[in-house]
Amino acid sequence: MDATPKRVWHYLSAVENIHLWVPAINRAWCETETSRGIGTERVCELDKFSVRETFVEWDEGKSFKYVATGAPMLKSASNRWSLEAIGDQTLVTSYSEIVVKGGVFGRLREPLIFLATKFGFPNALAPLKYHVETGKPFEGDAKDLPLVPPFC
Repeated sequence: MDATPKRVWHYLSAVENIHLWVPAINRAWCETETSRGIGTERVCELDKFSVRETFVEWDEGKSFKYVATGAPMLKSASNRWSLEAIGDQTLVTSYSEIVVKGGVFGRLREPLIFLATKFGFPNALAPLKYHVETGKPFEGDAKDLPLVPPFC
């Protein structure tokens, strides 16, 4: 991203504002006294369900990880976000792990989930990039934004 890690962290770590750059999330709020650090609990409300996320790692200014429950077909999911300075830009890395419900039958759905993530989220970081670089919430369809490389 064309921003310093400090600027990216400012937007990324405002966890209750995720709806400003993830179009699928209608609103989000924290159900804990704090909205920062280990133990923070965030609820993300989507059209047909809500997901509860508990932050299990927090390295101020650098990274965090949360575990999510409540999504259909998923037993749990975790996501780790980290930032790395590259000159005056920032490399943002998001690493996800998904555990599917349903034992053996759930395992049969894994290829479908893989394809959904591969083709459904090719530009998932573009709204975050827009939000960080402009300071404005993203409104619209992520496919209308310039592509963000999925890896370097």
